[in-house]
Amino acid sequence: MKLTVKGIVEYFDLKVESGSEYLTNVIKTYGMNRPGLELAGFVPTGSKSHRIMLLSSKEQEYLNQFSKQEQIDKLTSVFKLDVPAIVVTTKFKNKLIFDVAKNYKIPVLRSSDEKTSSFTQNILGFLDEFFSETIEVHASLVNIFGKGVLIIGKSGIGKSELVMDLVKTNHLFVGDDRIVISKKANKLFGKSHPLLTNLIEVRGIGIVEIQKLFGYQIIQKETLIDVVIEITEFNKEDVFDRLGNDFTKQEYLGIGIPYIQMPVSSGRNLSSLIETAVAQLKTAEANDFIPATDILSKRLEEFEE
Repeated sequence: MKLTVKGIVEYFDLKVESGSEYLTNVIKTYGMNRPGLELAGFVPTGSKSHRIMLLSSKEQEYLNQFSKQEQIDKLTSVFKLDVPAIVVTTKFKNKLIFDVAKNYKIPVLRSSDEKTSSFTQNILGFLDEFFSETIEVHASLVNIFGKGVLIIGKSGIGKSELVMDLVKTNHLFVGDDRIVISKKANKLFGKSHPLLTNLIEVRGIGIVEIQKLFGYQIIQKETLIDVVIEITEFNKEDVFDRLGNDFTKQEYLGIGIPYIQMPVSSGRNLSSLIETAVAQLKTAEANDFIPATDILSKRLEEFEE
């Protein structure tokens, strides 16, 4: 899937000042440059030189120091870097930009946002979403007590039914069956595959729209993934660690996430156990947290005395 300048124009409702015939230019690199060094004469190399360029009041003030021809030369030094698009703010009024951009087949777009910083944050967030490294996993995803919980396990073990139980107790539903995990700012975020948004399959019932059962207030589009819980079949010969303050890690896209294994057996209320596990994780993150094992050890010492 390619991201074209047209996609940016439509998403942010940008005005096309010139070069409408070049909106098919492909944006290949994450990020956006303020061309201070480029205007001063430094010519970078590599992928960063092919980013969208943003010009605002600072660039306007800098260019105004020079003659018309010098301004053209400086703009040319920027536009010859195979830039997919130029975005100018309401504060940038230099009209020389249009002829120079046309020579290099670059569209000039204008943002109506008065604050350059807010526009920059918005467009970088959009590009981060598009260019982020992603994988797809077979899992369910819910948000419990503000923590994203990725529930994994083999098909048919009861992940979807477990999610239904959690949603009934007012936890937030993100997705079921096919979860898209993205790496952003060295953190993992999860959301439903677009084909299955707000849908969940319950064995014996079929596919249902979960928001029609519980309302839109229980839907969350995306969540940071804080813990991975694997539901496994119970085997009395297997050894499972008690849940303490130290968690093993499950790795996705090179990032380790706290991992808990939970066996299914009769008489175990998995939804309550998962709530407890998440509460334990939140407690372990607290600054004044004292592990329960340490408390028990201290009590044993006092008891023996």
